[in-house]
Amino acid sequence: MNSSMKSINSLLSGFNRETSSGKYIPFVDGLRFLAIMPVIIQHASERLLKYNPQIEIQSGMEQQAEFLVSRGAIGVIIFFTLSGFILSLPFAKSGSGFSYKRYLGRRLTRLEPPFIFWMSCFALVLVIRSSLPLSTVGEHWLSSIFYLHTIVYQEFSIINPVAWSLEVEIQYYLLAPFMAILYFNQPDKLFRRAFLIVFMLVFLIYQHALGWNMFPVKASLLGHLHHFLIGMLMADLYKNDTQWVAEKMIIWDLIAPICLLMMAHTWTEEFVKTLIMNIALAGLFIAAIMHELFFSLFGDFGQSTPWWVQLSISLLITLPLVLLSSMIGFKLIEQPFMKRKSLTKIRSLFRLPILKKHPFLNKQL
Repeated sequence: MNSSMKSINSLLSGFNRETSSGKYIPFVDGLRFLAIMPVIIQHASERLLKYNPQIEIQSGMEQQAEFLVSRGAIGVIIFFTLSGFILSLPFAKSGSGFSYKRYLGRRLTRLEPPFIFWMSCFALVLVIRSSLPLSTVGEHWLSSIFYLHTIVYQEFSIINPVAWSLEVEIQYYLLAPFMAILYFNQPDKLFRRAFLIVFMLVFLIYQHALGWNMFPVKASLLGHLHHFLIGMLMADLYKNDTQWVAEKMIIWDLIAPICLLMMAHTWTEEFVKTLIMNIALAGLFIAAIMHELFFSLFGDFGQSTPWWVQLSISLLITLPLVLLSSMIGFKLIEQPFMKRKSLTKIRSLFRLPILKKHPFLNKQL
């Protein structure tokens, strides 16, 4: 038994990520898992119903389960908040140095190679399986890899529709350091936190008044800025209220699923429900911080088979395939670009002379 566990641990250790700070935060990966699973299950259910229209969801329990599954997109919102949390951590303690050029270089070398690889694979599949001209696919591919597809075409990418969330992420990446510096340069913790909460409330009011909560603007930073800012607030609590964070309580394990259910039932364009959902989102992150939770397919299976049975079979087939392909892709494509020695060599190929002429971008803040 011990040898088996050692073998498993040895295998899993090969998939460790190298972080910029060198510090591993367990609950961050727990939240990542919690964000990924609802999205996978939602997509599996959507495609099951799309390609098997004869399936009927009859019982009340099935209807409720299908509704909760359809809310899987809240996983994307959790990811946005995680990004706000992670990108704010280096600034949460005053006195840390910062170079905007190194910051951009790290994101360029870590994110772009895997992203371009997978988008190119999807584009190739689209060329083979569709009747679209190569030039049309090429135009959409270019706008997609430069994170401009939703802005240019006012619709999700035809190469990979789910890439819309990466467009929102990159918009925040470009602004995150300046937001974090502005926020954490305020020495009074109570003032800056109160100001941020009031700002988010005012932003939500303007967002709904101006229609930014509706597509296509919704698929931009204007539609999700408050989710990232909640992550910034959580980074502040995590880094600067260490005594409070250290007080682990089992009650937060019970609060976490309640917050998830609240998010599922309040994910709409309605203003009041949006407020409730964001409060629940903050509660979920506080629960993770306070107890460090690890939150630790297709085809016709028969016309008379219930929806939940077919979905279960689909997941049993697809989840291992998704996991295996993700492990292979991470090991061969993503992980090499996390190694600092490899990053140094790659960055030398992408030196930007223009940035060198602007001391502000390289100053220590």
